Amino acid sequence: MDPVPAAEITARVAALQAGLAREGLALALIRQTADLYYYTGTLADGWLAVSPGVEPLLLVRRPQYRLQEAAPPWPLAFYGDLKELPLLLAQSGFAAAGPLGLELDVMPVAFFQRFQKLFPQRTSKDVSPVIRRQRMLKSAYEIEQLRRAAKNLDQALTDAPRLLQPGVSEMEVAANLEYRLRLLGHQGLVRIRTWNLELFYGHVLSGVSGVQAAYTDTPSGGPGFSPAFPQGAGNKKLAPGEPISIDLFGCFNGYVVDQTRMYALESMPPRAWDAFRVIEELYRLFTELARPGVMAGDIYQRLWQEVRERGYEDYFMGRGPDRVSFLGHGLGLEADEFPLLTARFPYPLAPDMVLAFEPKIFLPEIGMIGLEDTGRITPEGVEWLTITPREVMVL
Repeated sequence: MDPVPAAEITARVAALQAGLAREGLALALIRQTADLYYYTGTLADGWLAVSPGVEPLLLVRRPQYRLQEAAPPWPLAFYGDLKELPLLLAQSGFAAAGPLGLELDVMPVAFFQRFQKLFPQRTSKDVSPVIRRQRMLKSAYEIEQLRRAAKNLDQALTDAPRLLQPGVSEMEVAANLEYRLRLLGHQGLVRIRTWNLELFYGHVLSGVSGVQAAYTDTPSGGPGFSPAFPQGAGNKKLAPGEPISIDLFGCFNGYVVDQTRMYALESMPPRAWDAFRVIEELYRLFTELARPGVMAGDIYQRLWQEVRERGYEDYFMGRGPDRVSFLGHGLGLEADEFPLLTARFPYPLAPDMVLAFEPKIFLPEIGMIGLEDTGRITPEGVEWLTITPREVMVL
């Protein structure tokens, strides 16, 4: 894979410096994995120091030799213990006082307490909202990585018709698709910001497995392979006459797209086909409504109105207390970026936001019926980045 262009990295950091100045933050220390990669183009056990008007400094505990050879875009300073950071920052021209920005939405309390002792003269503030709002708008480079991820996912799914056979387990199908994606460059890991939320490649579910909720804040769940990881594909065998959903993350150069496609062996129940027609109508409405300047909450309410009018309110996006509160989520280096298609997301849609739209209906004793696609908001509307045909493939 090619490295992130240096001009891309410098533009991102310049935008962050401007954001810090607006928020009155004298210094930000960035540690969270996706944020660190976003602003440096590399990963390390360390911190990126960013301040308005000062050249950034990448403070690294390890790996030291590899980063010396890789020549990242920012100066390096190596340390062995956190207590060395104040001196290293002072030696590089960073002011010794002023508010300190930390990623408090994800930082462990133990780290936070250590920083309070290391910088007793500074007040701390959560810098994550500044970072997440910036990362919400994708550059041309990022959109190209997402397109490549979608293309690879489409290529992997060409194997699905061969794999979906009566008597084959969900796990066998999932493992084969994951193998294909890996060979196409998928990193294997799907990054997620939400604390204690775990994701893998996605969920391959059939029939009643599709309506089994998991511990994850996701519409579909599934039984998984064991109680140690109860989500996704399990040992259930595929059978004729039931819906099969393949919900997978494609990944290229760290960027993830999300797509769900439906399959069936021989047929599906009439109720499943009716639910699928509702999903198609929700796609039509979303494509019509999703324009720059429109509030996500207005789209959310209109889609829910359609669901209620069609009699699927009790089955949409989960059942009862297991229902999720969103219809879509942002994508990029993580699977839960801004924007969020929820009732109260505070920012309007804007050009170059990228999000996954995933309306899904859960029919007891039948299965999950739904689709998911990754789309880019443009001045003209939605540009769908995922390209696998949006239909139920009956085999």
